[in-house]
Amino acid sequence: MKMEQGMQLIDGNGKFNVDGLKDFMTATEFAQSGLSYAIVAIIGSQSSGKSTLMNQTFHTNFEEMDAYNGRGQTTKGIWIAKCSDIDPFTIAMDFEGTDSNQRGEDDTAFEKQSTLFALAIADVVLINMWYKDIGLENAASRPF
Repeated sequence: MKMEQGMQLIDGNGKFNVDGLKDFMTATEFAQSGLSYAIVAIIGSQSSGKSTLMNQTFHTNFEEMDAYNGRGQTTKGIWIAKCSDIDPFTIAMDFEGTDSNQRGEDDTAFEKQSTLFALAIADVVLINMWYKDIGLENAASRPF
């Protein structure tokens, strides 16, 4: 099974990568899919395994955290990749983790905007959370 390399669609500062998207669409032959495509996105807490889940489920190649180096932010911004061997043409979107220590507790604007983007563009949005956070107001990403 071939692993597809992802590209950064939106960086950590919110800048949209127009040229990168054009290159991605050409390389993956997205235009040839016509209206037969799907988009699946994943949101959730930082270091909860979003990239790993996407890689294992959709055969993508998003960068994953190296647990031996400690927990920390791996995905910055929003990344996309073509899912391998899935019909119809499917794009996976890997989102920067919510409640990031790097962004700080008061900087939730990017998190809210990116979550809204996921809800607006994706056919399926996966919400990845720790089982211990189910039912909690903030920890379970309920504000988003």
